[in-house]
This record gives sequence, structure tokens and C-alpha cells, in this order.
Amino acid sequence: MAISVGFIGLGNMGNPMALNVLKSGFPLTVFDKVPKTMENLVAAGAKGAASAKAVLEACEVVLTCLPGSPEVEELYLGASGLLELAKPGSVFVDLSSVLPSTPRKLEARAKARGIEFLESPVSGGVTGARAATLAVMTGGDAAVLERVRPILKSIGPNIYHVGPSGSGNTVKAINNMLSTVNACAMYEGLMVGIKSGLDLKAMAEIIRNSSGNSNAVARVDRALIPRNFEPGFKVQLMNKDLETFNTIAKEMHVPVSFSNVAQRYQQTALAAGLGEKDTSVIFTLIEKLAGVTPPGSGA
Repeated sequence: MAISVGFIGLGNMGNPMALNVLKSGFPLTVFDKVPKTMENLVAAGAKGAASAKAVLEACEVVLTCLPGSPEVEELYLGASGLLELAKPGSVFVDLSSVLPSTPRKLEARAKARGIEFLESPVSGGVTGARAATLAVMTGGDAAVLERVRPILKSIGPNIYHVGPSGSGNTVKAINNMLSTVNACAMYEGLMVGIKSGLDLKAMAEIIRNSSGNSNAVARVDRALIPRNFEPGFKVQLMNKDLETFNTIAKEMHVPVSFSNVAQRYQQTALAAGLGEKDTSVIFTLIEKLAGVTPPGSGA
């Protein structure tokens, strides 16, 4: 019989991941504080729960996906939190991007109660979550990972055991820092080209076939040309992940520079009220700073 799986936290990333778990044939029970986020999953065959506690009662393995450390720690450690309510032998896998100190804290509390806990932050954005192509970076007990690997395979083919608890979120923070630094550098470069009279699409094609190529170039066709800045990966979440990276770097006494520049762009977007937009919206801020009129603006 297939393992019964619970999924708590059905936002932009959690919902498509939960759907792929369901499509893989696992009996699925879901819960989110916003009931509407459960509707498509229930329609597809999942069982909707009235509370996180109800998910625990129905499932052997519970996956969680929440915005950040405060929310994760409240869910697991708060009054009537998951670790207090769960039975010994339960398995939790947190897919959230959080400070490395959070999974370390949760793992210690879980072990004291005979509960298994893994951190498994993911990379690939909403596109990867929908396509089940996410990379999964797991920290914690390797034996527990093998128990839940079939479940994680339903959300992405590349599952890595990074090391002890906290390691997964350290790698995730490094990855997201590199991703956004790369993208911000591309936006600046492209803006120089645009102001020089070059065609955006032509530049992207040349860069894609040259040494400046990176995953960021895909944003030109996906977001920059159609001016589509719906998430994707939200500015507020990238700002949080950059703060995590900078916190880790400070703790390790590693001097960093580029992450600070990238975070200033995220902070500027937040100040402009763009926190719910995709991080590609940074391009429009650079556009304004450069005095470039957006296409189709009529100006």
C-alpha cells in the first residue's frame, strides 16, 4: 500500500508540489489556512483537512512548505505545534527556505520525541514546481531520506543529501544568491544595450549562444519582453533568501559584496510596493534609473 502523505502549506510552490505528489499515486491529505488553496487538490482527489492536526492523524509522512523561519517555527514549535501533536515514528519533511538554525532546532526537538525530521528546500521556482523538475537539497539523516525518496521523486528528479541538518538551507541560500546576482547583472547589461539602441531579443539570442549565457537569459522571453512580472519567485521571498545568505556569511566571517548589491535591488522593489511581483520586475527599476521609456507606454 502506498504511503499516506500530508501536505501543509499550499502557496505558489506548495500547491503544484502537492498536486504532483497526488499524481504520483500517494494518498494525499492537505491543509492550508486559506481554504481556497485546497480546492483544486480536493477536486483532483486529495482529502482536505480542517486543521494541521487532522493531517497528522491521517498521514505517515507530512510535507510542509511555508514562507520562512517564523512561520515554520510557529507551525512546528508553537502552541499545539506539529512536534507536540505528532506520534513517535512520524516523519516530517520541510520544503521551506529558512535560516539553517531552524531545521537544526526542529531536528533536535523531533529526535527528543522519537520523530524524524528532514529539511529539503527546493530550487526551480513555480515553473519547476509545476513541471516536477525541482532540485531538492536535503539535510539530516540519510536513512530517513531514503524512506521518503519515492515521495520527493514526485516533485523533482534531482534529490541531494547535502549533510547534517542546516546544510540543505545553506546550499539553497547560496544557489538563490547566485541566481539573483546573475539576473541583476544581466538586467544592467541589457539596459546598457537597450539605451545604446540594441534589440532586447537579439541581445538575448546572442548571449544565449555565447559565454555570458545563464539560466537568467530565459527571463527575457518569459518576463522582460512580454512585461509579465507575475510570480514566479516573489521579490519578498528573494529578499528573505538574500538575508539568509548574508546572515550565514556573517556567521562564517566570509566577506561578501555582490549579494548586498542584489539585495539593495530587492529592497528598492519592496519600497516601490513590488514585493508580490516576480523578481524579474527588478528590470523595470533599472529601466527607470536609466531613463528608458518602456515599450508600449505611449510616452
